Amino acid sequence: MKRKNLSLLLIGLILLAGLAVAVIALTSGGGADAGAVEAANQLYAAGHYAEAALIYEEQLAFGVQDSALYYNLGNAYFQQGDLGRAVLNLERAAQLNPRDADIQANLELVRGQTTELFAAEEAPGPVTVLADATGWLTQNETAVLVLALWFLFIFLVLGRRQAESDRARRLFQSAAIVVLVVLLISGISLASRGFMEQTQPSGVVVSPSVAVSSGPGAEFVTEFTVDGGTAVHVAEQQGKWLRLALPDGAEASWVPLEAVELT
Repeated sequence: MKRKNLSLLLIGLILLAGLAVAVIALTSGGGADAGAVEAANQLYAAGHYAEAALIYEEQLAFGVQDSALYYNLGNAYFQQGDLGRAVLNLERAAQLNPRDADIQANLELVRGQTTELFAAEEAPGPVTVLADATGWLTQNETAVLVLALWFLFIFLVLGRRQAESDRARRLFQSAAIVVLVVLLISGISLASRGFMEQTQPSGVVVSPSVAVSSGPGAEFVTEFTVDGGTAVHVAEQQGKWLRLALPDGAEASWVPLEAVELT
């Protein structure tokens, strides 16, 4: 094997090893207690939804990040008529496993029984489009994709430099351009999702209903109420009050902190 080819292969193996380490770091996490989950599932099947929900909540309190747990917990709350926490936990399940058809179907079913008051509050224009570009991937999966594309781009650039023929150099260059375009799109999408999470994190109204006031305090005027399960974005927190990001710049946008949980 020629020295150039050997060097390129070695670089490729190093980049692949780096990617493997990144994947492990981004996807590692503890698992749920299988016995406890099975007991909860049996309680759910027997119609003891509150008891099942308690076990699911205990597992999640240990730091377990499992879409099946959130899915089961959301269904348990739905069976109890708690639309707010049903939507909240199904949303969390969808974030962890956005391609699961059962999660999406149940989430759509539960959302259909809630209000759509804040549906127009999404980020405008290109930000929303870019945030949805990799919506079928989790945020960690998108990060892994960006890393993989970056490593591949570096490999192709190095391959072009070491190629011995014009045809090989053109092939490496064309492939690098394509990978770079996809890398930029994926990177901007990942950044926009992170930006939205930092500036306007999404949440769900978990109270059966909540009064929306003109200011952060009980002394302010209540303008209207929203029902549990309503999807919101949080623009600001002042003490025990949250200001929601409402469409059309509505001024009445304050709700008590305990009425909303972030997804």
